[in-house]
Amino acid sequence: MNRARPRRSAASFTFAFVALSFVALAGSRQTLAAARPVGPLPLLPSVSRVKIRVEKDSVVVTHVVALPRGEWKSGDLDLYVAHGAPGVPIAVDVRLHHVPDGALEADDADVGEGVTYDRAPRAPESAHPLLGRSRMAGIIAHVRDDRFRAATADGMAELRVRSLHPLPAEDATHGREVRVRLGASNGAPLTLGRLQIAAADPKNEVVRAEARLCGPDAEARLLSIAVTPKPPPANPAEAPIAPVLSVRHATDDLCVTYWTRTP
Repeated sequence: MNRARPRRSAASFTFAFVALSFVALAGSRQTLAAARPVGPLPLLPSVSRVKIRVEKDSVVVTHVVALPRGEWKSGDLDLYVAHGAPGVPIAVDVRLHHVPDGALEADDADVGEGVTYDRAPRAPESAHPLLGRSRMAGIIAHVRDDRFRAATADGMAELRVRSLHPLPAEDATHGREVRVRLGASNGAPLTLGRLQIAAADPKNEVVRAEARLCGPDAEARLLSIAVTPKPPPANPAEAPIAPVLSVRHATDDLCVTYWTRTP
């Protein structure tokens, strides 16, 4: 994972099962992109997958964002990604992937290409809001023209944003909550696809997880989330629905509460 130093490319890495190698984000300098305002994003992104990986003392949240070529013709894309919770991430990694013709996502084994980014206290007018809200602190991912052109050779690219967060505090039920930023494009909320959660250590396996939209206008129904390894069947008071069928608002976040075998 790369240091969050302005305009430096991300280092290649292997996303290991037991532990991840992250470099602290805190040492980076805070910068803003040029102040030239941008017009509407010339494509319609969607959050095809959100994956949460539970570590011993941290959690890793991965956004898999589909970026179709759409009406894009040329030019670099600056995309704003707001931080989720708990707390400012310890480290962030952003990668651009090519999605092969006929596939819905890039292969999980594909390491993709590192995308440079800058930290920012809010979204500048020169960046397109992608995940979270513009007034929140986050990062500006800089997708270069030539890299996006190559990644969308078959019509669609994929942006993967991995964020390492401190372990959430326990609530009264020994559950821990992760707040994941969703997003909107040109005022329309992004479609939300699959949700996944897994533990890196089998001794700390996730035995239960609940996912809901949260926010001032959120429809707080349970959303289906895949837990690995699969826990014993539960009998919730309400049946979860597929995230893609949920009623979404531009102000919605995703709140996932999970319980592990060793609280």
